[in-house]
Amino acid sequence: MTRLRPRHRRRRVAARVLVVGLFAGTGAVVLSTVLARIGLAASSKPPAHSTTTIRATVTGSTQTHSTTSSTVPPTTTPASTTGGKPRSDRPAGLIQLRGSKTNCITDPPGPALQAVERSTGLTYNCIETFTDTDKTWAEWVNPWIASGPGAAFQSWVAADPAGHQLIDTQNLIPDNAAGNPNWTAACAAGDYNPYARQFATKMVSAGFGYSVIRLGHEMNGTWETDSLTNNPAQWRLWAHCFAQEVTAMRAVPGAHFLFDWTINEGYRNIPLADYYPGDSYVDIVGISFYDQSGNPLPSVGSPDRWQILTGEPMGLNEVYAFAAQHDKPLGIPEWGTVSTQGDDATFVIKTANFISSNDVAYQSWFDAGDFNIYRLGPDAPLSLAAYIRTIGKGR
Repeated sequence: MTRLRPRHRRRRVAARVLVVGLFAGTGAVVLSTVLARIGLAASSKPPAHSTTTIRATVTGSTQTHSTTSSTVPPTTTPASTTGGKPRSDRPAGLIQLRGSKTNCITDPPGPALQAVERSTGLTYNCIETFTDTDKTWAEWVNPWIASGPGAAFQSWVAADPAGHQLIDTQNLIPDNAAGNPNWTAACAAGDYNPYARQFATKMVSAGFGYSVIRLGHEMNGTWETDSLTNNPAQWRLWAHCFAQEVTAMRAVPGAHFLFDWTINEGYRNIPLADYYPGDSYVDIVGISFYDQSGNPLPSVGSPDRWQILTGEPMGLNEVYAFAAQHDKPLGIPEWGTVSTQGDDATFVIKTANFISSNDVAYQSWFDAGDFNIYRLGPDAPLSLAAYIRTIGKGR
């Protein structure tokens, strides 16, 4: 299916941290009016999630796969494994593998973060960022947040290392490595492990040793350097590559990372089990989740819009069921409402209720203000009010 939004490919320059701040706050009269308009009463618990098969259409053929299968990990053994149990080495104020439901945001430290905190009434102790546009291995092993351009992030984490944390989005390979048609095989064989160790060492030295790493995110799309191809053999190698890099990163002294395996909602319905790296290498199963679909949806405000959106192949229900099957919490590292669909308070309310009612490690509103995704600001007053009422101080 055709995705309605392009992907955010961010530039690796210092200007990335200079995101324009949100408006300073919402007036009480305006906010109360908006709350009244959308009727923010508590809604019912989301429907139960159960999936027994995953159907995939790949290169014109439809296949049915049981979700009980999983990939066979490489012969290497990770330095530490988690299964579905919480790590004992993570401070209580950071994202855990059970019950943390941490509120995160994509705004950088400084005026933008302060503005969204004023708008929502929340204090964010979790920031999501992206280091996924590196051209060469030299750039890949030296993520900008751990270098000069990321000084604000380093200072912010250092101010409260037991409470402040980052979610970093990083591809499996840089752009130039994708020119090798056998890059997945090379990675699966461990050829890129030295780079993974260098990346982890740089992150630890910058104070980011407790970060959540979204490694190889949205691989079921077509827009990333390390996206899946239409070759099932490559899917298995991709999974082994992920496991190899996780193993290498965990072996670095001071590395206490959690690894989030994030798929993109409703796109290229490739069976999840066919590129799942294995329970020992995945800490969180994530989904990028927006109020849109490549399939037709009822208009905003229609009572069955949520059920259709979450019930589509590769949708929220299916991904959550897969996570639960593997005893993993769900992460929602990107979510939001979009201007092409409309300011949809119901989507925000139901997503918040889903988070509250289910095993979700963290959620992060994509607040960058691009690709038609609403910021938590005056352009989307209904979404903002719903967010405040269900996730912010208005709960």
